[in-house]
Amino acid sequence: MNRFLLIFIVALNITLSATTADCPSKPNIIIMMADDMGLGDTSAYLGVRLMPNAPPVAKTLRTPNLDAFAKQSVLFTDAHALASMCSSTRYALLTGRLAHRAYLKNQAWLPHGPNTPMIQKDLSTLPMMLQNNGYHTMGIGKYHVGVFYDNGIGQPASDFHFHDVDFTKPLLDGPTHHGFDEYYGVPGNTEDPLDAEPRIMIRNDQLEFTDRSQMKMIGMNKCEGKLFASPDWDLKKLGMLYLNEVIAYIDRQTKDPEASQAPFFLYYVPNANHNQRHPGGTFAVPDSIAGVKIKGQSKYTDGTPAGPREDMVIENDVALGTMIEKLNQTDDPRWSGHKLIENTLIIFTSDNGPNTMNKATNETTNQESGGLRGKKAKIWEGGIRVPFMLYWEGHFEGPKINRNVLSHTDLYATLARIVGHTLDAHEARDSHDALDYWAGEASGPDMRPRVFFCNLGSPYLNDALAIRQGSKKLVIEGGLALPSIKKGSRGALQHAIFYDLNLNTFEEGNFQTDPPNDEAIALGNKLIQIHNQGYTRDLNLSPGSALIQSDGWHNLRNDIDGGVGFEFRMATTRQVTHLGMWDDHEKDKGVRGPRNIPTEHDRDQPSIGGNKKSSLAAPHHINLYELDRKGNAKGIIQIAFKSGAPGELENEFRYLPLDRPVILNKDHRYLLLMSTSADDGDTFHDPASFNGLSPLVNPFIEITRSVMVRGDVNQRSAIPAFSDLHETYSRHRLPVGPTLKFKAP
Repeated sequence: MNRFLLIFIVALNITLSATTADCPSKPNIIIMMADDMGLGDTSAYLGVRLMPNAPPVAKTLRTPNLDAFAKQSVLFTDAHALASMCSSTRYALLTGRLAHRAYLKNQAWLPHGPNTPMIQKDLSTLPMMLQNNGYHTMGIGKYHVGVFYDNGIGQPASDFHFHDVDFTKPLLDGPTHHGFDEYYGVPGNTEDPLDAEPRIMIRNDQLEFTDRSQMKMIGMNKCEGKLFASPDWDLKKLGMLYLNEVIAYIDRQTKDPEASQAPFFLYYVPNANHNQRHPGGTFAVPDSIAGVKIKGQSKYTDGTPAGPREDMVIENDVALGTMIEKLNQTDDPRWSGHKLIENTLIIFTSDNGPNTMNKATNETTNQESGGLRGKKAKIWEGGIRVPFMLYWEGHFEGPKINRNVLSHTDLYATLARIVGHTLDAHEARDSHDALDYWAGEASGPDMRPRVFFCNLGSPYLNDALAIRQGSKKLVIEGGLALPSIKKGSRGALQHAIFYDLNLNTFEEGNFQTDPPNDEAIALGNKLIQIHNQGYTRDLNLSPGSALIQSDGWHNLRNDIDGGVGFEFRMATTRQVTHLGMWDDHEKDKGVRGPRNIPTEHDRDQPSIGGNKKSSLAAPHHINLYELDRKGNAKGIIQIAFKSGAPGELENEFRYLPLDRPVILNKDHRYLLLMSTSADDGDTFHDPASFNGLSPLVNPFIEITRSVMVRGDVNQRSAIPAFSDLHETYSRHRLPVGPTLKFKAP
């Protein structure tokens, strides 16, 4: 028997020597996320049914340590990465936001060469949340959500091969800017023909080797001789470097008197088993790791030999076993008489499905995917359904199978609840608290929707989306996530195919030839609402007096003559006491032209806060209408704002009181408009954010759509964007301009 397997089984069956009453309430947390690993890449899933009616998985790779871990853990059969490619998945896990809410809305991995960091500095992240709750946070391995190197004058390096980097300078934007106290690893992939980042380890916010004259120049094909590498760079040693750092970090956190009093969060994300093309081959397989032979050792459960890709899966398997052995051997400094393993929550998963080496299997079922259809880069289940194992002694133990739908975004909200953190409305907007479903305490299956992203190549475009609710799955053709994509739908929802995975686990069949049924239409409408309103979870907004509770991060614009506003429906009857409008800080300005295609270089950003210097540059009218069943508008009230500083300024909004309250009735529809003139000096927020945060509205309000009026109020159209977009693009969105206040409840 493998020595790590034996140690692991013995150690995880420790008999507690003391009462659990003094157990620290906040566990240590470890997330280990492999790269490009499918359900068939581990014997933990051998014989497991991936859906209740599906046949059991018949053949997998042998992974003794993962197998042992699964026998002590909760094994999830329906867990998903948010994207079928690496960068977008990592963004989603770290931010609790849907993968396509970043600027990267097609292909789902960062293009080669310099990239703008995907996570804006003002966004909250999972490690940031844990920091705020007393955790020390450490990241080890592949970051891959974008790094800014300093070019020597405080600006991001921009040369494709990073020849303008000042290696002595700290990173301008990297892991330690987004919630990690410490980080050790590489910025992204390490393929010599493609990825151009320097092959130099990052330690916190510094490069570990800085002497340009001593660096070696490596690379293949178009990158030959153009990639900077430290003198000791060796891809085969990368996994062992990470593992050594994991062991060293555990030692630091338990032996240092000051550090040992805090729980720790370890985000362990090795590059294996992503392909690593270099002069020696497609995979840089080490001879051994942690004293265990790796090269040539992988075998399938039927005894047949595997290959170099599978060897790197074994590398991760041994690394997991070694880490768990360390947790078993190490005393817990916060819990006398106990070992770290007894109060450490451990998750093992993968960033997307397997990158099988046989391209002919791109759309067929794959052994590496556990028999599911598709692989990495596909919207099929094989591209997004991933291994997921969960262990926390006394809380999540096995062997147990969990069949609830789960996604990586759920980690943020679920871990927040575990550590006692209440989510702010701006945090983790697409993250569902799944704790009751993890623990088996929910009354039924988790029916909350999850949205997935990415498809490279036929049959769909590169920004395809899919939504899951229970066992039902709807795939949406491209052009919704990225309306500017060539041959896309310009923001419309186009049903591609609809499955019940209980009945069609392997997604047999292609395009939907018949009109979508009622279930598919309803699920598509749910996706539009989630996509356009900017959040998935219940944000628990307070029913206060303001209609717009937060202005969000949207591009600012002032290019329209006419009226801009939105239609809405009342969920309850309320009295309106004020009409108002957004009044920007005088230094606020748009980040791009209002009718330009958004890019990664013009990021949405928060409005300027603090002591606001704001006033209206021009007069404006605010009009409130009621809509009849045909959508015709009948005026209710109008107010006029003079230029200067009229009315009451509350946060970013100015309000004028009405002479007498106006009643808005439950289930009735209304229209709110604000007059605007091009270049009048007063901006408003565009209805659709690119990669920012959508505005938040009173929970008594349902936003129907954003509109523009020029002349006849019953001739309403969409607010112009970079192109003529489908009317679907305007649904559930509002421009932040006109607003109102209700009588306080």
